[in-house]
Amino acid sequence: MEKTLISLKQSNVEEKHPVSNFEAHWDSCFLDASFEEWLKYLQWYNDKARSWHETLPIDLGSLWQPVDLLTPPFVFDVAFKWCQQLKQPMGVSYRTVEIYERFARSYCCQSLHLKTTVVGSINLKTSCKMRWQEFCMEMRHQSLLHLVSCLQIASKLENGYKLVTVTDAAMLLRQSQRPCDRSTIVNSEILVLVTLKYDVSYPPISDYVDTFICQLILVLKRKPVTAKSAQLLAAVDEIHEISLEFIRAIYFDQQLIVRKIVAGLPTETQKERAMCHRRNSRDFNQVQFDKVLLAAGAISAATFLIQENAAANVMKELYTRTGAHPADVAVVSSVLVTHLVPET
Repeated sequence: MEKTLISLKQSNVEEKHPVSNFEAHWDSCFLDASFEEWLKYLQWYNDKARSWHETLPIDLGSLWQPVDLLTPPFVFDVAFKWCQQLKQPMGVSYRTVEIYERFARSYCCQSLHLKTTVVGSINLKTSCKMRWQEFCMEMRHQSLLHLVSCLQIASKLENGYKLVTVTDAAMLLRQSQRPCDRSTIVNSEILVLVTLKYDVSYPPISDYVDTFICQLILVLKRKPVTAKSAQLLAAVDEIHEISLEFIRAIYFDQQLIVRKIVAGLPTETQKERAMCHRRNSRDFNQVQFDKVLLAAGAISAATFLIQENAAANVMKELYTRTGAHPADVAVVSSVLVTHLVPET
């Protein structure tokens, strides 16, 4: 009799808490005791990424000025098409962009530092300018080669999928009118790894979205069932799908979206920002690398579109679990919604 009652109670709970496709796919995350450790790991990496740009004092904005250079917005476009062609998952294209951007910034700083160290105090300003021009020229000619190397590395970090081989890389470069031999491709991958000191495991924003949605599901299922929470749980798959659409938009239109977010953030340093261009650049980087904020904004935006009356509660839970302030998340959410959803 007791077993029958327990079985009925479990059945009722399951009916009140529908299991989404997303939850079924990430079931091991919910049950694994290391889930909290993974969340801490993501938070640690996010803090590391936010402070990372402080170690690179050079403003790389002018690096992307030439129209023929592989600029950040086009990096994702190229990586996305390559992944589609090779049947790689979307996560590989995200990781490729993360690795490439850090490589470009690190390689630039290391190259300029080495050059200025050699010339010493002899006409330092002129030598830096010349070296900058040399670096820009090198990046114009080698950008696709370096990008395909980042793609190879990213594919090795994605579990369960085939690797992007040297043969694949050679084919992609040949199709892009940048043919290279195998040894050049291998050396390029080594250059990327050495430049980054083999620190290439940068979690993309999508990893944060998946983890935070897992956390929200756990929180909702631990609380008493309400009509609002049941409706929200039933919409998890749709929220996840739309959140990833917003993440894709961030990678595609990063410059435009992040600048809009920076302009709308309610900070006390707004006047300082307006007075100092260098501070503007730093704020852009802080938002660009703050994947906790961007992921929380994407989830909140998706929730707003699907279940508007639950968006405030979701932002509150995200703040409790991740530290992303609701006022900042609201700005990100608003920018994403207005960017992707046409006004009616």
